[in-house]
Amino acid sequence: MLRTSVLVLPAALLALSAGSALADCGKIDGDIKAALAAKAVDRYVDLSVALTHEPSCDGTYRELVGRTMARSYLTTLSTDSDPSAIEQAAKLGRPWQVLVALGDAYYDRKDYVHAVPIYEEALDDMRDAVANPKAPPKDVEERVYKRGVEARALAPTFVATRQFRGKKSGLADPKFRTFTAETVPVPVRFGFDSADLTPDGQAAVKDIYAYLEQSAPAHVVIIGHTDPVGSDSYNMGLSEHRAEAVKDYLMSLGYHGEIDVEGKGKSEPFAPDDATKYSQDDLYAFDRRVEYKTGD
Repeated sequence: MLRTSVLVLPAALLALSAGSALADCGKIDGDIKAALAAKAVDRYVDLSVALTHEPSCDGTYRELVGRTMARSYLTTLSTDSDPSAIEQAAKLGRPWQVLVALGDAYYDRKDYVHAVPIYEEALDDMRDAVANPKAPPKDVEERVYKRGVEARALAPTFVATRQFRGKKSGLADPKFRTFTAETVPVPVRFGFDSADLTPDGQAAVKDIYAYLEQSAPAHVVIIGHTDPVGSDSYNMGLSEHRAEAVKDYLMSLGYHGEIDVEGKGKSEPFAPDDATKYSQDDLYAFDRRVEYKTGD
């Protein structure tokens, strides 16, 4: 689980108390800086409440303080903390460092339904160059993305991607601060040994449709994959039929963009973060997926 090892107070927070017009906010600012320096986490909640009731402190400063206190609170927790402990940090602020730790806590308890939206929120915060002028390390951003994909594949029911500022984002958007995903995996579910979409599968295709509608790519490729059970030729045909079923359902929903389909069969198994952590059924669930790739 990721932890912030060194607390650095943002320059805006260090400089706030200069200026007589902010005298009242400056008093709280001094108390906050003292509490942060001492890691007096027992004072954070009261200071956060006081901050919300002080009109001379603007919203930008409140958010900055909340994110800083949340990261500081996180460093005092053990790496195996349960979600409820990390939720206390998240009540102060929701920077990606805290959200990743919270997502990991849910993931480690196999609570994938809760882990997915937390990872997606973390990814969207990482994308925010205003809140995070320095991009997160590439390996961290890639890890969180893969964890989110895996959690969505293992969730007992389909988890729709996150709406961020009115648009589908989170795992749906392949563009991140430090990399661009070549394809976007989606756990589209079908009937056993068939290309018939289950209700969960239909929900997954509707989620793809919502992203394609708002991003409006000129071209999309739907790629089907299967688990390794069965012959190469059979799985190749099954993956093609499943990709076609997704295309047909997208068109029935009203999508009018250009769609091509590909079947990969079992030729490109999913590469999990650590295959030894998962059961054979889990690994097969990762393999059984549909991916989309967009282009101009």
